[in-house]
Amino acid sequence: MKRIQPPKTYSSIPWIIAFCALLSSFANLTTGIILLASNSSGGDIALGVLTVVFAVWGISGSVLALIFIVRQNRYNRSQANFIAQVSHELRTPITSIRMYADTLMLHRYKDEAEEAELIQHMDEEILRLERLTEQILEARQQKIAKDPDEVSALDPAQTLENALKPFLDAPENEDRIDLAIDSDLPRLHIDEDDFMNATSNLIRNALTHGGPGRIHVSLKSIDGKCVFSVRDEGTGIPKEWQKQIFEPFERGFNTTESGIPGFGLGLSIVKDFAKQYNADLSVDNHPEGGAIFTLAMTP
Repeated sequence: MKRIQPPKTYSSIPWIIAFCALLSSFANLTTGIILLASNSSGGDIALGVLTVVFAVWGISGSVLALIFIVRQNRYNRSQANFIAQVSHELRTPITSIRMYADTLMLHRYKDEAEEAELIQHMDEEILRLERLTEQILEARQQKIAKDPDEVSALDPAQTLENALKPFLDAPENEDRIDLAIDSDLPRLHIDEDDFMNATSNLIRNALTHGGPGRIHVSLKSIDGKCVFSVRDEGTGIPKEWQKQIFEPFERGFNTTESGIPGFGLGLSIVKDFAKQYNADLSVDNHPEGGAIFTLAMTP
């Protein structure tokens, strides 16, 4: 299926206007400096001061306008990319489900074994559609801030085990996830759903992008903090991408080419979680190979 390209959502007109205003302000600044340097008369000096002041205001306004234009263009591109990705990622499982449903309704299968296989494929595509929908809902929910002081303290070990259960039960993840949890973990004033969403997204990210190797998940008490980490055995993440991957709709340096599904929202959800609960979020390449994501939370 051909990947949809997002439309261009920016115009050169605001840039031209901002640059013209900036050049005009620099011209006024130059004129004011010349008037001040000439020392001709008191009137020229006063005019020079006023010219310089107005020029500085004009330059400041032009720079702010350019900053707003850059941010607006970035937002527009992100929005266009999101629409294109949603259209592509949702259309793929929907098309597959329709194809399997047509095959079943028209009885275009040889025997019961092939019928069961078609039903299994349909179920897999439905699960994929559910995961994509959940990503969008999680991203929206994470934007609604919760006051940590009003959240009941949770047991991080039990909550992590609940978050891990769907991954451990999946046949494709059999004997792939290593889990290490300390026994003396502090309780956390964090919303249970938010904690499960953040940890699940880090685990899912490792399973999806960390190659076919094992995934090492740990939850430890370090320096009074509850530290959750996920390490894969993949190729790691280039340094220049280690900040960018946490931005919304950013899907990394090789996901588009490899055809890995997703919207690029998972790690941005984790970033929002860290910001909301004053947690320390980091990523680095592990000495033994692969990438390691760390989330340090204060009790």
